[in-house]
Amino acid sequence: MDLEVRHLRVLNAIADTGSITRAAAVLGFTQPALTAQLQRIERLLGGPLFVRDGGGSRPTAFGAMVLSHAHGILTAHEDLMRDVRQRGPGDSDLTAVRLGSVPGPLTAVLVTTARRLLPRAEITLHTCDTEEEQLELLATGRLDFGLVVDYPEYELAPRPGLSDALVAVDPIFVLISERHPLADRPDIPLAALSGEPWLTGEYKDVRMRAQFRAACRRAGFTPRRVQRLSGSVVFPLVGQGHGVALAHPLVTEREGVVVRPLTGDPMHIRQRLVWAARSPLAEHAPALHETLTKAYWAEARRAGVYWEWLESRGRVPTDSAGLPRPPGLP
Repeated sequence: MDLEVRHLRVLNAIADTGSITRAAAVLGFTQPALTAQLQRIERLLGGPLFVRDGGGSRPTAFGAMVLSHAHGILTAHEDLMRDVRQRGPGDSDLTAVRLGSVPGPLTAVLVTTARRLLPRAEITLHTCDTEEEQLELLATGRLDFGLVVDYPEYELAPRPGLSDALVAVDPIFVLISERHPLADRPDIPLAALSGEPWLTGEYKDVRMRAQFRAACRRAGFTPRRVQRLSGSVVFPLVGQGHGVALAHPLVTEREGVVVRPLTGDPMHIRQRLVWAARSPLAEHAPALHETLTKAYWAEARRAGVYWEWLESRGRVPTDSAGLPRPPGLP
C-alpha cells in the first residue's frame, strides 16, 4: 500500500477531532473501519501515530511530525484543486506572473496593467535594489517581466536571451520648494541650482549618478553637496527649503513642493519592458507592452507639469492605431 492523500485526511481528522470515534463520524466511516485504516497507515509508516486512552487520541512525537507534513500537503492539494476548478485546462491565463521593478512611478502601474491583462493569473512583484539585479533575475528565469530603467549614453549592458520594448524616454525634472526664488519659472537652468544642496533617495544606480555629474560639469559646476536620504524625507526637506532633488516627470507634486523641467533637458531616463525571449509567457509581452504604454500616457496626462511640457514640444502624436508613441530624445 502506498501513502495517499485520503490517508492524510484520515490522520488530520483524528488529530482535529481528538477521537477515532468522532473522526469516523466526520469521514463517514464506522469506528472499526477507521481503526483498521489507521493501523494500516501506521504499519506503512513504521510506528504508532496516536496514543489512545480514555480521553481520546493524541499524536505521538512521531505522529506530530507526520501531521506537520500532512497539513502542508493537504493545503497544497486543496489549492491545486481549487485552481483547477476555477480555471480549467482551456484557460490561457492559468499561470503565475512574476514582475520586477526598481521602485519608481510606474511600478504600481506595471502591476495594475498585468492584472488588467491577465485577470485570473497570480501576479507577484519583486522590488529590486539595482537594475543589474533585476536583469540577472530575468535572465535566470526568476522573473517573467521587468520594468527596467537606464539612461541614454549610460545604458545597461545587454543580456543574452532577453528581449525588450521601449515604453518611454523621459526628461528628468527637478523638485524645489514652492517658496524657492525660481519656483515661478516654467523651466530652470541646471546652472542656476549650482549653489543648492542636492537631496537624493537611497538609489544605488551608479548610471544615474554618473549622468547627473556629467550634466553638472557641462553646466559649469560641481554639486555643492549630495546627500542620500530615505525617500520618505526628501519631499518634506525640499518643501521646507533644505535642498533640491531630481525627479521623474510623472512624480506627483506635494504640499510645499513643485516639479519643474530643467532648461534644455540635460538628463533623460529610459524605461523598457524586458522579458526572457524563451519564457512561456513571452507571447503576452506585446499585449503587456501596449497596455503598459497606454497606462503610461494616462499617467502622463494626469501629471500636469509634464503634460504641458509634452504639449509644448509636440510630443503627443499618435500612430495609425491611435496609440501615442513613447516620447523620445529631442
